Amino acid sequence: MGRAFGIGWQWLGIVRSIGPSLEQEALRRVPTSWPALGLLALFLVLTRMPALLHPKAIDDEQVYAVVAHEMLQGGQPYRDAIERKPPLLFALYKWIFIAAGARNWMALHVTTIVWTGLTMAALYRVASGLFGAQTGVWAAFLYGLFAAWGDYRNLALNGELLLNLPVVVAFALVIGGPRTTLRPELAIAGSLIGAACLLKQPAAIAVIPIGLYLLRQDYRSPRHLRWSHAVLHVAVFAVAFTLPLVVAGFVLWRRGLLEQAVYWAVLDHRLPLKVLVRRTLANAPRSCLFFAVSTLPLLVAAATSIFRGRRRERYWSDHPAEFAALWMFLLVSIIGVGSNGQFDFHYFLLLLPWLALLGAPFFVVDVDQLSERLPMLRPRQLAAWLALTAVVFLVVDTIGLWRQRAVSVAANYVAAHTAIDDRIFVWGQGDRQTGMYLDADRRPASRHIATFSLTGHFSGRVRPDAWETLQQDFSAHPPRYIIDTDGMGAVAMHPIASYPVMQTYLARYYREVYRAADGIVYERVGLSSRPPSASLESTRPKVKCCHRGSGVA
Repeated sequence: MGRAFGIGWQWLGIVRSIGPSLEQEALRRVPTSWPALGLLALFLVLTRMPALLHPKAIDDEQVYAVVAHEMLQGGQPYRDAIERKPPLLFALYKWIFIAAGARNWMALHVTTIVWTGLTMAALYRVASGLFGAQTGVWAAFLYGLFAAWGDYRNLALNGELLLNLPVVVAFALVIGGPRTTLRPELAIAGSLIGAACLLKQPAAIAVIPIGLYLLRQDYRSPRHLRWSHAVLHVAVFAVAFTLPLVVAGFVLWRRGLLEQAVYWAVLDHRLPLKVLVRRTLANAPRSCLFFAVSTLPLLVAAATSIFRGRRRERYWSDHPAEFAALWMFLLVSIIGVGSNGQFDFHYFLLLLPWLALLGAPFFVVDVDQLSERLPMLRPRQLAAWLALTAVVFLVVDTIGLWRQRAVSVAANYVAAHTAIDDRIFVWGQGDRQTGMYLDADRRPASRHIATFSLTGHFSGRVRPDAWETLQQDFSAHPPRYIIDTDGMGAVAMHPIASYPVMQTYLARYYREVYRAADGIVYERVGLSSRPPSASLESTRPKVKCCHRGSGVA
């Protein structure tokens, strides 16, 4: 125990009393034995303790859990619960709930930790294969530290965190395989990227840096490959990439879900250029600045690796193809972060594997040289900076999750006044609003579990059959209660009064029975279960509503 503690103390580089020689070398002499890897695992668990102790689903987990719960009841994504993510993400949530219980939130949080740990292990494998075990430990540590950056929502089991693991493993297979003309492991790598696309769409852009890597001269020369061999490798990788997509498409087609899956997971994400530019200008400066401040040590290390010529040669002279692939990964990931103009904090998780791999050599090779000119980069100061960063992240995540512990007041009222088989409907846009179905432990009365599909909140478009399907759902199982979460704010994002079908239905069949800080509760009093008829023309909003970049992204 004492030896492990001493190793951890040395690893953080904050030893002040064991001699000046250790102090100067502390950050470079990172221990590479099993105790060091054990300390990495312990560090990961400790920094994720706020999530482990949280009694609810976190952020995006709420929306995905509602979809998964409908699947457990025999429903299907896109048909019985509309969300815009690919199908494998919902299937993963369903499998977790089957294994651990439908309301076992701890299982989601443990899965998040394990998934993050496996990604750290994959990064260790890549960096240690290039530079040695010390650099591998640093790459794993940097990812584990900064994946919790800035906001409690980054602790959720979201799509960005999920896709990082298969993409990093695929990259490890591509650069670490045997130097032969036949490389069957490229088929596994391609399949992993295809599977990652079924977890979150931005994974598709990973084919660009890997494809270009396989075609590079400095990839072919050390392996004594001809151009034809490289083309063959790209072909194997590309065919394998499409295989999971084809299989998923076939399964969706057999279930009658293919058209809706393609629409919600792909086509509905298209944005007019003006909307994209406006959102980017509104959201990018704040989010990018916050990310830069939160991850400054990592950015300094990665920038040194990329831009400082002589130091870059010292790091990467023996690995030019891998260096080119990493900065290409970083570039396409930046595109992924800004693809919809929202720049939500968890989107930046896409950048972290590549920043960690680019920055890790800095902490092993170059700390002493740069610290001569930048005192903040001296080993002692840099170690204290990283330690303080970990503490700040832990405090911020703890406070953020603590503020989310309470059950929705409106949902709590509904739960107390309904039977388990009653349905409810929540009018509102956002993770907390959709999470009211979980807080009330009641199934949604409609496939429109969030209102974006009725209001065009994200894309600015509404399917012609959207309001018709809402009426069909209400006819099949009219909601016992409707919670209006958009009528409580000073400025309503999508007020019910702007949507005639919803306003008429509410006025004819419901009465207000409770008003909470987070929603107005309406109880059904009408005898008929059929909603009022209305033409599609009448479903258009009376006023033009804003489309803010928030909610379930």
